[in-house]
This record gives sequence, structure tokens and C-alpha cells, in this order.
Amino acid sequence: MLRFAEHPEDADAAETLSASPALVGTLRTTCVPTLLRGGHADNALPQSATVTVNCRIFPGVKPELVQATLQGLVGPKVEIQLPVPGFYSEPSPLRPDVLAAVTRVVHSLHPGIPLAPQQDSAATDGAIFRGAGIPTYGTSESFIRESDDFRHGLDEREPVQSFYDGLDFWYRLLKDIGSPAP
Repeated sequence: MLRFAEHPEDADAAETLSASPALVGTLRTTCVPTLLRGGHADNALPQSATVTVNCRIFPGVKPELVQATLQGLVGPKVEIQLPVPGFYSEPSPLRPDVLAAVTRVVHSLHPGIPLAPQQDSAATDGAIFRGAGIPTYGTSESFIRESDDFRHGLDEREPVQSFYDGLDFWYRLLKDIGSPAP
């Protein structure tokens, strides 16, 4: 991670980190075909076909660049369209006061657990706020094993206790952030 952070162009470091499903979406823009449509009957050639490609665009990368890259991959006979205008955003600066509040609350619930800021590939709504000039941060109330994380899968779920623990976490965090500084 340190090697990649110091030299993002280091292909070996990127490949090592990309082997982890939990990290691959935080290293660069990723695009995955998520929905295929074509034809109108089982026994007829399709008149058209559509592929929906979901892209998680890395902060600082313009959507038009991603569109052009995809267009280059599929060639001129295929049309790449953005269903909505892309949202461009720079990364939010890491704020020490936000990190301190999250650390205080996490340590009140789980004393001594180490915390490390990281980019979350699932926080796509943040791009809209960041694009409007509103620094955006996320944190998770869920402490879950990587092997139990089924976000966006057919069997997406959260342990029941995590829901209740999350309510306590968010109550404490909002209270901490909303309190006047000592």
C-alpha cells in the first residue's frame, strides 16, 4: 500500500493490491457490465442490443475520459452514451476534526481498534456533493468480516446486531460532531 501510495504508476504494487476484492475498487476507475438486453423473441435475431456498464469513477477523473476510453475499446460501430451527465469531482481533503470525531466514537465502542482512512468505492453519491463544492466524507457503522460482506449481491444482507450497533454508532457520532468544541 505504501509503495502504491508513493508511486500510483507502480504496476506491480497496483497488481498486488488489485488481488484483494475489498481494495480493487479503491485504486482506480472500474467499469463492469451489469445488465444485458437484446432481442424480442427466443427464435428471432435481435434488432438491437444494449449493455449497461456501471463505472465507479475515481475522484479526479473526468467522466468524458472514461466514456472516450470505453468508446475506444468497443470501436466506432458501437455508441457509448451516458444516461445522465457524469459527475466530476476532486477528492475531499482529509479533515482532522472529522477523523478525530470518528476516532473518538469508534474508540468509545471498540477501545484501541486501529483506524485508517481509506477511499470507499461504494460511496458514489459523494461525487455529486463533491462536484458541487461540498467536501464529503463517509464512515461505516458496520464492523463485518470481509467474507460476510455481500453488498449489491443477490443475497445482500447485514447482521441484525450490526443494525442496532449502527444506530448507537451514528447517534454518538452525530452528537460528537454537533457538539461545540471543548
